Amino acid sequence: MSAIRALAEDLEARSDEQLRELLLARPDLALPPVPDFQALAARASTRISVQRALEKLTAPQLQVLEALDLTTNEDSHLSTTASWLKASISGSTIKALDAILGYLHSLALLRRATPHPGAPKADAGRRFYLPVSVMGEALGAYPAGLGRPYSTLAAQQPDFGQRLVGIVEGLRQRGLPIEKADTPSTAAHSLHHLVSDPAGWEALLADAPPQTNELLRRFKYSPVGTIPRRAAISRAVLENPAPTPVEWLVAHGLLVPLDALHVELPRPVGQASRGHVIVSDFQLDPVPPTPRPVPQALRDNAAFGAVAETLRLVTELLALAAEAPIGTLRSGGVGVREVRRVSEALRLDGTATAWLLELAALSGLLVLDAATSRWGTAESEWHTLDRELQWQHLVRAWLQAERAPSLVGGPLPGGGSVNALAAELSRPDAPLVRRRMLEMLSSLAAEETVEEGQSGAYDAEDLISALTWYQPRLQRRFARLVPGILKEAAQLGLLGSGAMTELGHAVAAGDMDRAVDRLRAALPEPLSSFLLQADLTAVAPGYLDPKVARQLALLADAEGQGPATIYRFSANSVRRALDADMDAASILEFLAHYSATEVPQPLRYLVEDTAARHGRMRIGAAWSYLRSDDEPGLNALMADPRAAVLGLTRLAPTVIASAATPQELALAIRNLGYAPVMEGRAREASGSHARPPVPAPSSSATRVNQWELTEEDLEAQLAALRGRGPAVAAKPDESVPLVGLETLRKAIRTKSSVRMGVVDSQGNERQEIFVPLSVSDGRVRVFDPRRDVERVVSIHRIMDVEIVEGSPAHG
Repeated sequence: MSAIRALAEDLEARSDEQLRELLLARPDLALPPVPDFQALAARASTRISVQRALEKLTAPQLQVLEALDLTTNEDSHLSTTASWLKASISGSTIKALDAILGYLHSLALLRRATPHPGAPKADAGRRFYLPVSVMGEALGAYPAGLGRPYSTLAAQQPDFGQRLVGIVEGLRQRGLPIEKADTPSTAAHSLHHLVSDPAGWEALLADAPPQTNELLRRFKYSPVGTIPRRAAISRAVLENPAPTPVEWLVAHGLLVPLDALHVELPRPVGQASRGHVIVSDFQLDPVPPTPRPVPQALRDNAAFGAVAETLRLVTELLALAAEAPIGTLRSGGVGVREVRRVSEALRLDGTATAWLLELAALSGLLVLDAATSRWGTAESEWHTLDRELQWQHLVRAWLQAERAPSLVGGPLPGGGSVNALAAELSRPDAPLVRRRMLEMLSSLAAEETVEEGQSGAYDAEDLISALTWYQPRLQRRFARLVPGILKEAAQLGLLGSGAMTELGHAVAAGDMDRAVDRLRAALPEPLSSFLLQADLTAVAPGYLDPKVARQLALLADAEGQGPATIYRFSANSVRRALDADMDAASILEFLAHYSATEVPQPLRYLVEDTAARHGRMRIGAAWSYLRSDDEPGLNALMADPRAAVLGLTRLAPTVIASAATPQELALAIRNLGYAPVMEGRAREASGSHARPPVPAPSSSATRVNQWELTEEDLEAQLAALRGRGPAVAAKPDESVPLVGLETLRKAIRTKSSVRMGVVDSQGNERQEIFVPLSVSDGRVRVFDPRRDVERVVSIHRIMDVEIVEGSPAHG
C-alpha cells in the first residue's frame, strides 16, 4: 500500500479532538481546506510542510525522529517501537520514548504501522511506527550527523568501491574477524559488520595512531570533513609504517574520500565512534544557563540611558536628513562615504550610524525618494510625540521588521560588504527570532535564583544554546541573528547591562501599554531651560523639551554625546537661523527667555553683527528668463493678471525671470499674443523637476501570518473530512501526483520497473515500461529497455505510475 494512503487511514482513525490538535499544530494542512483524508495525508507528506513542522521540535524530539528514520525502512516494512529505539539512543527510557513517539505521531510526522514480521512476540502489543514517506528528504542528507551507509558509498563512489575489496582482504590477512568479499557490495557488507560489532571495532582500532579517537569525535555534528594539507590520499595504504590519523582511517576504509579535499565518515563508523548508538547526547530536559548577576539599579540606569540616547540620536538624524537627504548607491544601500558624513554629523561610529539609519527607515521616519534615490524625512508626528510614545513607535517597528540591521558590514558572497539600507539585510525570519529570544529571556528570568535586587544577564552563546534546545533546526538562524539582536534590544532599553528589564518583560508578554507606563514613570521630565556661557556655548544639563531643543539646534551646533549636550554658537550657526526667517531680535528674545543665565555680551555681539551683514546678497529660484528692449511691453506683461501663474520677477528694466520652464514660458506668452523666440538651447527637465518625489514603500513592510486557523476554519474542515457539512470546492486531487512521485522514488530505491501513462505533445496517452533512475527539477530520468536508451520525461506529462508485476518493489 502507498505510504500516503496508509497515512490517510491513520488520520481517518483519529478522533475529532486529535485532528483538531493536529490542525492547530500544523495549520498549513488546512489552508486552503482539503476535501478528504487522502488529500490531508498528501499535504502532510509534502517536504515543505514536514520541514515547517520539524522547526518546532525540541532537541530530544528531533533526535528520536532522526533515530527512527535511520532504523526503519518503508520498502521492507521495517517499523520500530520505543523498546527497539532505546538501544540506539543512549540514556533514554522506554517511557520517555513512548511519550515522544506519541507526540510525533500526533503531528502526523509518523504513522502507526504493523510490527515487523521478525518482531518477538513480547513486542507484539507495542505501538510500531513508520515516518512519512518524505521524512528522509526533509531531515537532510545526514540525519543525526551521520554519513551514508557503506553500500551507498560503494555504489556512488566507484573508486572507493574497488578499493574496498582490497581493504577487506588486507584486514583479513591481518587476522581481523571480517568476512571474505570479492565485489564492492559484499565488501561494503563485510566492513559494515566488522565496524558494527563492538569486539571487531575494538580490534580494528588496536593499532590506530594516537589522536585517532579525537579526530573521530570531530565528526560528531557532520560526517563530511576537509583533508589537512599534510595528509595525502596516496599515502593512505595499509603498508604505511607511520600514517597520520587521516591516512590511517582512509587506508582502513573508515573515511571515504569524496574528492581531493573532502572525506566522509560512513554511518556505521560514526555510530561506532559514539559507542554504537545513533544518539549519544540525549537530554530530555534543558540545562538552563548560569546567569551573571547584575544589580537592578545598574540594569535600569543602563536601559533608560540607552532609550534617551536612542531617541535623541533619531531626532538628530531626522533633522540632518531633512537638511541634506542621504544618498544611495546604484547597487543599493547607503555607501561608506555617506555613512561617514552622517557619522561625523552625529558624532558616532559607522556601526552605530548604520543601526540608526535602519531603525529610522523601518519605523517609516525615513523614506526613499524614488525620483532622487535619496532617503529623506517623512511627514510624521514624531517631534510632537512624548518620548515614551516615540519609543513605542520604534519598538513596534523593530519587532515586526523583516530586516537584520546587525548584519551591516558583513561579507557578501561576491565580495564587498553589506551596506546600510541595502536589500541584502532582508530576513523574513527576523521577527520570529526576536520573539523567541525575548520569550526565552523572560522564561529564564522567571526561573532565576539570584539575590534580591539583582537580575541575571546572559551571554549570546548561552542564549543560543538555550534556544537551540527548543528548536535545533533553527540553530543557524539563532547563531546568525541573536548576537546582533541582543545589542539592538539593549539600545531600545529591553536589556540593561545584559539583563532583561521591566520594559523587556512587558514587550515579551505583548503588554505594550504597561511598558509605556513604566517608561513614562522612569524618564525625567524634560527641561525647558539651558545655561549660556561666555565662551559662546550653551549647556543643556539634561533632556531638553523637543521644541526648545529644535530651536537651539537651529541656532548652535551640538558637540559631544550624552544627555548633557554642549551647543556652540558661531557665525555659520547664527546665519542658519537667519536663513530660517529669524532676525536678531527674535534670536535674542528666545535666548533670554529660555536661558537660566544672562545672555553673555560676546554672544549678543555675534548675533547682532551677523544679522547686520546678513542678506546683502540675495539668491532666488528661476528656471527661465525673458529679455527684451521693449520696456513698455515688459511692463504690460508684468501687469497682466493672466501671467501671474508664471512666477515672473523683474531683474532689470529689460530682463524678467520666471519659475516656469522655457517651453512653458514660451507657450504661455504666445497665448497672451506675443511672439517670443527661444534663445540658446533649452535644458532638459531632470531630477526633482522631472516629476514630484514619490515616497517609496517602507523597506521593512511586514507580512501577515497566513498560517492561522480560526475556530470556524477548524469546524468547517472537520465537518468536510467527516462528511457532516458542505463539501469543499472540487479541486484537482493533491494526492495523485504525490502518490506517483512516491511510487517513482520507491522504484528507484529498489531498481524496479514501472508502467507509466505518458502524454505526448499532441495530447495522446500511451503506456510504456521504464526503469526510473532519478527524479529532480520536475523531470524523471528513465531507462527505456525496449529502445535500450536513457530518456528524460517531464513529470507534468505523467498521468499514472505503477510498479510492474514481478519487480522487487511490487506488492
